[in-house]
Amino acid sequence: MLPVVSHEVQTRRWPYVTICLIGLNVIAFAFEASVGTRFVPFLQEWGVVPGRIQAETTTHNLFTVGSSMFLHVGFVHLLGNMWFLYVFGDAVEDAFGPWWYLGLYLASGFFGTMAFVATAGASPLPVIGASGAVSGVMAASLVMWPKARLKTPGIFLLLFTLGLMYELFIAVGIPSILLGGPFLFIVGVVGTLLLTRNAGGFVAGLLHLVAIPAWAVLGLYVSLQLFSGLLVVVNPAYAGAVGYWAHIGGFAGGAILAWVFPKHPHLLADRPLLG
Repeated sequence: MLPVVSHEVQTRRWPYVTICLIGLNVIAFAFEASVGTRFVPFLQEWGVVPGRIQAETTTHNLFTVGSSMFLHVGFVHLLGNMWFLYVFGDAVEDAFGPWWYLGLYLASGFFGTMAFVATAGASPLPVIGASGAVSGVMAASLVMWPKARLKTPGIFLLLFTLGLMYELFIAVGIPSILLGGPFLFIVGVVGTLLLTRNAGGFVAGLLHLVAIPAWAVLGLYVSLQLFSGLLVVVNPAYAGAVGYWAHIGGFAGGAILAWVFPKHPHLLADRPLLG
C-alpha cells in the first residue's frame, strides 16, 4: 500500500472511536511485548488458527476471531495498520457516526478473518492483525469519496513505483540485474528530476506532497491483493506471512457495508474536498 498522509476530506467531529481503536491496539501490543519468551505461543493461542477453527467450535476459538484483530506480530505491522486507520478512519467515522462506524470496523475484521480461514485450509499458522478491519474502513472511504485525492510525499511515491516495477520484472522472469537494474535506475533518476524540478530544491521536491486520486491508490491496492490471493490459491507457499485473503475479505465487507449502513447525507453533501 502506498503510504499516504492525507485524504483531504474535512471532518466536523473528533474521531474518538478511531482514537480509542488505535489505543486498544497499542495497549494490546504492549501486553504482547511484556510476555517475553511466550510471545509466539501467545499469538498462537489468541490468534485465529484455521486448522483449529475448522476442527472444533469452542468458546475460545470463537473469542479468537475478535482478539486476533487487536494483535500484531511486530511494531512495523502495528504502525502500518494504525497509520492507515488514522488517515482514513476519521472521515468514515464522521459519515457513519460512532456506533455504525465501530460496527463496520469489527464486521470488516470478521469478514477478513473468515475469508482467510476459508482459503487457508487446515493451516496451523495463526492470522493476526487489524489489516482486514482497516481494509474495510479504506473500502468504505472509497465508496463514499471515490474522487477524493490522497497525498503522499514524492519520495514515497518514487520508491513505491520502483518497488512495484521490480516486482513486475521478477513476476515475468526478467532478472533485475539485467534489464531491470538499468531500467529502474533510469526511472529513478528521471522521477527524482521531475519531483525536484519545480519544488524549490532536491529535499523539498522529495518531501513535496503529491496528490493522487483515491480510486487509483485504493484500486491498485485491492488489485494487488486479489492478484496475490489468487497466486496463494495456486501455491500456498507464496503467501509467506501475509494474509492476502484477510485483506480482500475485509475490503469487500467494508465496501458492501458502506452501501448498506445508514450515513449522514447532509454531512456528506456539505463536506468539501480540499486542495
